[in-house]
Amino acid sequence: MDVEREIVDLKRRVNDLEGAMNVLAGGFGQIEPRIEALKSSAVSRFDQVDTALLRVVSRLDTVNEQVWSLRDDMPVLVAQALQRSESGP
Repeated sequence: MDVEREIVDLKRRVNDLEGAMNVLAGGFGQIEPRIEALKSSAVSRFDQVDTALLRVVSRLDTVNEQVWSLRDDMPVLVAQALQRSESGP
């Protein structure tokens, strides 16, 4: 059993592991700003979508009010149309 050779081998393996960790740490350091940029972009786009949905909801509320108003006015409109058709042209 060659102790010195095993120590050298262990040192080499530790150096390999340290190098791999440094590469990973550097990679994560580069990814983190990209994640922050992606987060910022996603928040901005969701805000745009939220604004658009609020406009759609507002328009749907307007349409809903107009439909209900038409429903309330419909009997009068039908009665007027029938009176005009009965009185002739």
